Parts: sequence; structure tokens; C-alpha cells
Amino acid sequence: MDQLEFPLFGRVDAPSVAPEQWVRYCKTYREAVRAAWTLRRMKGAKAADMARDMQFLAQHVGDWLNKDDMPKRRNLPAHLIPDFELYVGNTLVTQWIASHAKLTVLEEMTATRACA
Repeated sequence: MDQLEFPLFGRVDAPSVAPEQWVRYCKTYREAVRAAWTLRRMKGAKAADMARDMQFLAQHVGDWLNKDDMPKRRNLPAHLIPDFELYVGNTLVTQWIASHAKLTVLEEMTATRACA
């Protein structure tokens, strides 16, 4: 009898790690933000819902998620990444930043221990 594959559940107390292929797919920061939104846990949530729930300005959220990358568009500010990731339920933006910094988790832990 064939066995069905059952995907693992994501973390419920914090955002889940996004699949690596999504991180590699994103070439820009804005693409990473949009991809994180695409992978959001609450599929029915709208940008306006996130703006309301997280107390973000709706116009800013519209810019963050807009597919046209014109220079006038606002980017998701760094200080709001944790709140954004909490809402969407994944850490794709943080993973993208770390991958472009060429920083591995082990290197980060080693550096932190060295400073302590």
C-alpha cells in the first residue's frame, strides 16, 4: 500500500521558516516581501486586513506589495520586518537578507558567542 506524505505543521508560536527555493527565487528585497505575502498562513487575508491588524498605514502596505518596482514605491522598513513576518507566518524576508549577507546560522551563533 502506498503511503501518503503528510507535510509537517509550521511553528504556531512564531513565523515558520520558508522553503529555500522561495528564498533563491527572489532576486530583490521587494520580491522577497511579496513572496512572503504570497506564502502567508491566512490565505484569505487582504493587505487592508494586515494594515488594520498590525497598525500599518494602508498606503504603505500597498506600496510594499505592489508588483511595479518604481522608485517612488516604499519598501518594508527594517524595523517592521518582525511584525510583518509575524502576520504572514513565515521568515522569508529575514532568510533572504541573511542569504544575501552570506551569513549562515552557525556563523552568526559563533560570532555571538565570541562577543559574550
